[in-house]
Amino acid sequence: MRITIILGPFYPVPTVLGGAVEKVHLTLAAEYARAGHHVTMISRRFDAFPAEETIAGVHHMRIASYDRRPSLGVNLFLSFLYALRAARAMPISDITVTNSTFLPLILPKRKAGKIYDHVARYPKGQFFLYRRADRFQAVSTVVADAIRIQTPGRAADVVVIANPISEKYFSSTSREAKAPTVLFVGRLAREKGVGNLIRAFSNLMSESGPDWKLRIVGPHAFEQGGDGAPFLNELKELAAPLGSRCEFVGPIFDEDRLIREYASASIFVYPSVAERGEAFGLAPLEAMAAGCTTVVSDLRCFDDFVVDGENALKFDHRRPEPQKQLEAALARLINDQRLAGRLAVAGTATAQKFRTSVIAGKMLGDFQALLDPRMAA
Repeated sequence: MRITIILGPFYPVPTVLGGAVEKVHLTLAAEYARAGHHVTMISRRFDAFPAEETIAGVHHMRIASYDRRPSLGVNLFLSFLYALRAARAMPISDITVTNSTFLPLILPKRKAGKIYDHVARYPKGQFFLYRRADRFQAVSTVVADAIRIQTPGRAADVVVIANPISEKYFSSTSREAKAPTVLFVGRLAREKGVGNLIRAFSNLMSESGPDWKLRIVGPHAFEQGGDGAPFLNELKELAAPLGSRCEFVGPIFDEDRLIREYASASIFVYPSVAERGEAFGLAPLEAMAAGCTTVVSDLRCFDDFVVDGENALKFDHRRPEPQKQLEAALARLINDQRLAGRLAVAGTATAQKFRTSVIAGKMLGDFQALLDPRMAA
């Protein structure tokens, strides 16, 4: 198959500025190429990256684009300009995968082939516009349900295929290497619930002793999806009583460094309160793959891989004081290492189902079913 993947306008590949969706498609593209398919990836031009090159069998094309701006309207306009350039630059394809706002509207079918819309965000009612898309790939059941509710006439065109985890995350799952560290990895934005995590951890320290530490990894800059320097300062003030027991690491875009963070932490917490912001939750699954005991909020997007008390813990983020619910979950794990170890082992077993090779196989199977409906199950 001739597969073209067109990424959004703001994050380059390799993912030197971050970008979860970009990381997902970069990982899958190499797997498609390894399976013998002709793969082209179109992304923004950035820094000294060449306009065209081939990496791991994937042909990269980079086109002019922009940094993210504070204004949504401006970002939409810039996305539209980028989409026009991408549509002109793209090669003739059998399948074109994209998550861009405008590309399903303007891609030339004679070049794009089947238009495969990767839906990695909670739908906001826009899918009635995407009549030309042939498939909506929802990354979780909650996203798929929302698409079907908002666009009931396209229910048959929705498929649930989750995001993949790189094989690298499974290389370090030993509990012996784990430090007494609670880890968060994600954007420093209010909807991620990091403030609740800091409050919960602070309340525990008087009982749990000084050995445990909290590491917060992720970007705060607006152009990288954070809520900016003022919010970072708020979090630092909140964490000030913890002193050296709380460290703001900043963003880590190098995958090997990020894996080392997961590998050394005992507990991973993803306390998001974004009811319609989280679509899947790749970071908790990466943590489970790396052997962390994982705690997540009670968002529906985590239901596809978290079973509370069996492979991870959930806390009710909808309570008036959600930090108390999170504090109780952390206390259970810190005070019961047998429970923590059992959940970590089960979590790693669950993560195996989301290996890149498994997810790429599902994607390629669905591509083929679109091209030849006789192959559909």
